[in-house]
Parts: sequence; structure tokens; C-alpha cells
Amino acid sequence: MSASILFVTWDGPQVSYLESLFLPVFKGLAKRGHVFHVLQFTWADKQQRAVTQEHCEAAGCTYRSVQVARRPVAAGSLVTAVRGSWHVRRAIAQHDTDIVMPRSTLPALATALALRHFPAVGLLFDADGLPHDERVDFGGWSAQGLAYRVLRELEASAVRRADAVLTRSKKAIDILVARAGAGTAADKFHVVGNGRDANLFTPALKAERAAVRRELGIEDSAPVLVYAGSMGSQYCMPEMLEFFRLVRGRRDDAQLLLLTGSPEEAERGLDGFADLRSGCHLRRVSPTNVARYLGACDLGLALRRPSFSMQAVAPIKLGEYLLCGIPVLATQGIGDTDEHITKEVGHALAVMSPTELSAAADWFVDAVLTDCTGFKARCREAGLRGFSLEASVEAYAKAIESVGTVR
Repeated sequence: MSASILFVTWDGPQVSYLESLFLPVFKGLAKRGHVFHVLQFTWADKQQRAVTQEHCEAAGCTYRSVQVARRPVAAGSLVTAVRGSWHVRRAIAQHDTDIVMPRSTLPALATALALRHFPAVGLLFDADGLPHDERVDFGGWSAQGLAYRVLRELEASAVRRADAVLTRSKKAIDILVARAGAGTAADKFHVVGNGRDANLFTPALKAERAAVRRELGIEDSAPVLVYAGSMGSQYCMPEMLEFFRLVRGRRDDAQLLLLTGSPEEAERGLDGFADLRSGCHLRRVSPTNVARYLGACDLGLALRRPSFSMQAVAPIKLGEYLLCGIPVLATQGIGDTDEHITKEVGHALAVMSPTELSAAADWFVDAVLTDCTGFKARCREAGLRGFSLEASVEAYAKAIESVGTVR
């Protein structure tokens, strides 16, 4: 089965999920005969939208953007989604669409309204974690507030209406089924990963590893910890730095590399850790250069604040670290992390107490640094098995085919 698929997404100017996560998957699916068209609701400026269009066209996808009204934020977004159904209807007709794939709740609302005019078109809903619960956990929203309750109901409605639903974890399926209510079939859910290009994220050669370390001013023999990703309260920077301090108590030459799009926020996070500042290296690098820096490191940090919403996420950095042959220090209860971060490739913390962090520091120094070659091979194998782009393409393909079966 080949299909014309309309991908409807809602993105702020500060994120690049479309370019970094979805377009590589769409390119892989194009080899199976599927054609993708992108309709992006965004408040990015014209220059950013032009760059996004270039990326989409380079990946073989058409692109069109719709401006999101931001004032007031909640009401403006809802109005944009309702009015946006017209844009979805037009795109469905223009591209002779077989399946519409909205990412998250507001695109799903616009899609559901549009599909009233196209009853034969399939709906593949990408639930995209539990974004509204994440706002309650970390964004100051109230679970009793009107905005949360409305969006929760719209999310449940999208699950009920969809022919198939994409999630990023197995745990998310049980939650969404319970919320959608009786009669919601669990077999219409498909777990898809945030796959990465295994040819880009690959263990570094010895010469490249040494070159990056020279650039950073780090000795070849020094243990290097790395964090790659966003900054914010949910990413546990104080605990990450406390772990680094414990490692330095065992290896005083240890270094920490922070790869983030918000280095100024990382600088603020270092307040109160003055004794560690000389061993910390902050870099803002392009997505295509992240792998180069990861290859120079010995341990990837993926700590995250456990919460209800975190059961539904799939941290991108897990796959990036493992594919680069780097063992991982992670947190239990974050999506399906517990299944991926076994003792062969990492260490998952049940709690981030001083005792647990100290034990993790011992593990890194005594186990990882004494078996770097073994960990590198096992991590790479685990990355290929669970986080490769090919694995993601296969999961998406099965979900698309299931929509065709339903229709």
C-alpha cells in the first residue's frame, strides 16, 4: 500500500522536531511509496518558515504554513485550530490525501473538523506524549483549569476518532485507552521511536575523538560526561552537577560537556557549583554536529524529573548516546527507559538521592571506565536495535498500513 499523507503539526520557533525527527522518517517512508505533505501551524517568522520549507522540499515533501494567533495564548490557539480546519480541508483536496496525520491535540481538532467533509480519508493521530499533563507537571497549569480540561477532552476525542494512534511509550497506551473510554481498542495503538541516523550517530574514530578533545581543551585520558538537550527544571541540572561532583571526587580530572541550545540557562544552572565551573564546557552546536561531540565522551546523562506525564515520553538523547557507543545514566519511570537502559548499557536511578548518585558514580568509575570497549560495543548494538532510523520507519509503516486495513 502506498498513500498520500498530510502531516499536520503545530510548532513554535524554538523547536526543530519537524526537521530533525519527522523529515528523516518521511524520507524513509518515501522509499515504500508514501508521499508526505506538511501543513505547519506556527508562529515562527517568515525567515524561519522559509528555512523549514527548504528542509521539507529537500526531503521530498511539500510545505505550507499557517500563522498561529498568540494573544491570548490559549484562546488564540483554539481559534486558530478551529479556523485551521479550512486549511486542512484545502490541503486534503489539493493533495488527493489518503491519510491525515495530525501531531498533538490542536492539529487533531482542525483535522477532525475537516474530515467531516472527507469521510473516506483515514486519521492517524500522533498523540505526542501527554503534552497537557506536562504543562500541569512543569508549566504551572492547574489540572482543574478550563484550558487543561478542554484539551484533555479534545485529546480523548481524537483517540476515539482515529483509525490508528501513535505513542512514544507503551505506558502511554494504557493512559490514553482509559481516558478515551470503553470501546477503545488497544490494538490500534502503535509505539514509534524517535529514531536517529545510525550513519551520523556512530562511535567516533580515535583520531576524531582526540581532535574534539583538543578543541575543548580536554586531555585524552580524562573521563568526560556529556549532557545533550534542553535546559529546564524537569532536566535535573542540580542532580546532574551533584553527580559530576561525586565523579570528580573519585577522578579529579573528570570533565562535563553541556551541549544545549540555551547555554545562558546552563550558566545560571551552574550558580552554586563554583567548584565545578572550571571542569564544565558549554557549547551550542547544530544538530548535525552533536554526534561529533558525543563521540568524544564516556557517559551520557539523561536524568529527568519523574512525573505522571513523563511516562509517555521517549527521550531523544537515549538513542543518540547509545548509537554513539556511550553508556547512559538515566532515570527510571521515564517512558520505556527501563526496558532500554539495562545494566549492560547503563545505569537507571530509582531515585536521585545522594546515596543513589554516589553509587552511580562508583559504577561509572569502577565499571564503565574499566571496560570502555565492551560498553561501546554493547551500547552501539542496543542503539541499532531500538533507536535506529530504520526501526522508526518500520514502526511508522506498520501504523500506516493498519489505517489502510481499517478503511
